Amino acid sequence: MMKQQMKTRVVTSILSAAAVWGLAGPAAAQTQNNRSAYFLGGATFRHELNPAFMGERGYVTMPGLGNLAFGAQGTSGVGDFLFVKQNGDLMTFMHEDVGRDEFLNGLPRRVKFGFNLEETILSTGFYAWGGFNTFGISVKSNTNFSAPDALFKFMKSGVDRPEGTHYQIDDISAVSTNYAEIALGHARELNEQWTVGAKVKFLVGLAKATVKIDRLDVVATPDYWQITPSGAQAYLSAKGLVAPTRGETGNYDDSDYALDDAGNRTDQLKPGSENLLSYDDLDFDDNNIGPTGFGMAFDFGATYRLNDEWTFSAAVLDLGFIRWKNTVKATMNNSFEFDGFTEIPVNSDLGDDDPNSIDNQADRIGDDLEELSKFTKEGEGLKRTTALAATLNLGAQYTLPAYDRLNFGLLSSTRFQGRHWWTEARVSANVSPLKWFEASLNYAISNFGSTGGLMLNFHPRGFNFFIAADAPMGKFSPKYYAPVNRFALNVNLGINFTFGPEYKRKYNCVEVQSL
Repeated sequence: MMKQQMKTRVVTSILSAAAVWGLAGPAAAQTQNNRSAYFLGGATFRHELNPAFMGERGYVTMPGLGNLAFGAQGTSGVGDFLFVKQNGDLMTFMHEDVGRDEFLNGLPRRVKFGFNLEETILSTGFYAWGGFNTFGISVKSNTNFSAPDALFKFMKSGVDRPEGTHYQIDDISAVSTNYAEIALGHARELNEQWTVGAKVKFLVGLAKATVKIDRLDVVATPDYWQITPSGAQAYLSAKGLVAPTRGETGNYDDSDYALDDAGNRTDQLKPGSENLLSYDDLDFDDNNIGPTGFGMAFDFGATYRLNDEWTFSAAVLDLGFIRWKNTVKATMNNSFEFDGFTEIPVNSDLGDDDPNSIDNQADRIGDDLEELSKFTKEGEGLKRTTALAATLNLGAQYTLPAYDRLNFGLLSSTRFQGRHWWTEARVSANVSPLKWFEASLNYAISNFGSTGGLMLNFHPRGFNFFIAADAPMGKFSPKYYAPVNRFALNVNLGINFTFGPEYKRKYNCVEVQSL
């Protein structure tokens, strides 16, 4: 029983809880290396941000620990969904002690969350063939969720449904992309001003989940909420995924049965109930786990050195696709009845046995979301092709003439991912007071709020260690040490070993009058 529960949790986590739109925990789980490294010449993995950046020396990573990166972003913070009781305990926004206006007034018009993870398994860089060459194997995961505030207004309405009440919930989207990457890169100087670079990436799909609901019309009747979905589709791709219907398992919910004229449940199933996905029975076949797709992507980058003070750069990353196999398709095409979200009652003083503890509150929200997610299985073993989320980086760097160990940078980064796009502007002061040590202090602002960033890079001959973090600049709750409002957080660290002499530019820069 415990093994089955563990496997179910793993499946739902990897697939971004697609069955319930990734909502059971607003902070439920792609990433790019910390952008604090962009203007640090001794940073080993700068080439991940722009393939035209050439390394200070050759390097090889410590396996599994060369480059670890984690990121999380949100237009709402934990404090918008968790509240503190008078006795100090936590409660979700669905607790009856949390007023409707108190909760809704803090929400933006669109709630977005993103979680990113990247681990470099192995990577190396070396000088040969007229330039700097890189080879890397890594694993990347990117999960994003987006929904309008109307969804949470409906959730907070609980079972209270004055007849005629209508909610129009537009454009709910959740996507989780998980894949391995084998990348080959080459960068070289063309002349005094131009350095160019490119990478080709071979991609191995591990798991993909996409949920897109164009619209939910929610209308109150005397006995229930009438839900009418439009343009609701879900795709789950993972080799070994077992996604049975309720008819195949016999695991039906009470809401799957028809009611009599008095509103009592009968033994007759509602039409189509047998074809609904059975979320509790999602599982993996342990003997059939492996890659579920293949693809290819490219990175392109260039730098232009105007003179000894000014350098400009641009890069476009992850132009590519993955062809997924082993895909389950599900849709919501028919109207259905929904009892409403259960408001959590006031806590009784039962300690760890309290049925209204924070964990049990979250479980109840998840159960209600499953009941609302009436996805019908349409097919399995299907194939589909999806594009990666491309990123555009544009940079400008000014080196102080009087002290060339200090430079200032401006970096613009934009990720193109449909509803989950984001853009950021970052200014930084970067200093290298010692030949083997450099640091970056920076400030960034994006549609996820503002952050303060710091990176420390130790790179004596033969060894490299770096650690970097972007922390949200805003109000934090002392109860759970998390941002109350919108936030962006990135952490990046790694250990590498360097070799060979320090690279010297082939060309000496000469001042150019114009671009």
